[in-house]
Amino acid sequence: MRMKQIAPVMSALLAVTMLAACSSKGNESATKETAVQPVVDMTKPVTLTVASGLGMSLEDFDKSYGDDIRKKFPNVTLNYIARGQGTTIPELIAAGTYPDLVFGVLSDVDNYLINLNLHMDMAPLAKKHGYDLGRFEPGLLDAIKTTTPEGSLIGLPMPYGGTQVMFYNKSIFDKFGVPYPKDGMTWDDTYDLAKKMTRNEGGEIYRGFSSFYGVVLRDNQLSVPYLDPKADKMYNPEKWKELFLNISRFYEIPNNMRAEGTSQTTEAAAFGATQKVALTVTQFGAYSGLPDEMNWDMVTMPTFKEAPNTSGMVTGSSAYWYITKTNQNPDMTFKVVEYLLSDERQIAEAKSKANMPSVRTIKDLDKILGSEMPKLKGKNMAAVTTMKPAAVPPARSQGLVGANLNELKKIVEGTINKLIINKIDINTALREAEEAMAKQVEAKKSQ
Repeated sequence: MRMKQIAPVMSALLAVTMLAACSSKGNESATKETAVQPVVDMTKPVTLTVASGLGMSLEDFDKSYGDDIRKKFPNVTLNYIARGQGTTIPELIAAGTYPDLVFGVLSDVDNYLINLNLHMDMAPLAKKHGYDLGRFEPGLLDAIKTTTPEGSLIGLPMPYGGTQVMFYNKSIFDKFGVPYPKDGMTWDDTYDLAKKMTRNEGGEIYRGFSSFYGVVLRDNQLSVPYLDPKADKMYNPEKWKELFLNISRFYEIPNNMRAEGTSQTTEAAAFGATQKVALTVTQFGAYSGLPDEMNWDMVTMPTFKEAPNTSGMVTGSSAYWYITKTNQNPDMTFKVVEYLLSDERQIAEAKSKANMPSVRTIKDLDKILGSEMPKLKGKNMAAVTTMKPAAVPPARSQGLVGANLNELKKIVEGTINKLIINKIDINTALREAEEAMAKQVEAKKSQ
């Protein structure tokens, strides 16, 4: 009889206990959800000081970003400080002005951010806001993580124009009755074609090939880094030798030499400036400087046999948004960055500016990219979107400081210049490059 009376009571207690447990779990889950996606009061008035490692004017900043930010977030007042004499980011810091939000290219990040100790790991912010980092091109995230010994995510990648392609002058090919180049050519194919297209016609020189070779080497397709990931020295000189010789051979073709006294900038611009160069390998964004009357198109970047369907790394010329460690409103600033990197804005930028999205979530890029730009109408946009970017080299081992990326780039450019202009022996050039890179590492350690 007692058992019959106790049973309902026990059942009721068990039900209450289970309900409490479920309620507790529900509250715990809700707490976690709140922690992941905090409510940010975007109506709170805030002033954000913005600076750049790029030479962007106030007018261009407002046109590209500022006006849209103000429209989306009326409470946000922007104080953009254009880079100029006395207003570089190091000079701003020296004067006691600390930017809240910075943007600039990866290759110079040491000078405008890291050496100033402005950088902050944005991964905790992304986690706090439940932000999906998996939407980005992996190489862009890998690249930014290699800039600090800790492997921190100090920035989020902006759309970029650094994909490399091979432009060709259709008029020159038509003049000599040679078929146009095609997507998927190798470097050897390109070398053979460059020899065929290099000509002296009645005393007028037509060059077969030019290149923005500093970028071709920096963002190389074989993922060869400047420095050994595990030691304070130049990475595998034999791999660099392969890269150097691949480019330098084009400048050994009679009548295709680069003249002493000309700059790499002049060489990179020769395709459009002279209109007497048949082929050039450079960044896709170079199309904007080509004369309107020029009859050109493009194909995919020449590839190495050991790395088929692979273009250059999307690293050195890629730009990022950085929230600084001195920022007093990081959550609000993160929401601004979220908006700037939204799919909607990146699609609009791809259409109107032909910038490649930094996210992988946008489909049919060959149809979207540059679709609102008359200069790109009818061009082979698949040359930009078809190939996969080369993998980013592994980060340096914990505790190794690296070196200033821009200075390492100068060493590589100096080495190829010695080969194609001064005709120095390749082994001597490599030895000098190794010594120069070792000095750069020591300079970084002393900072």
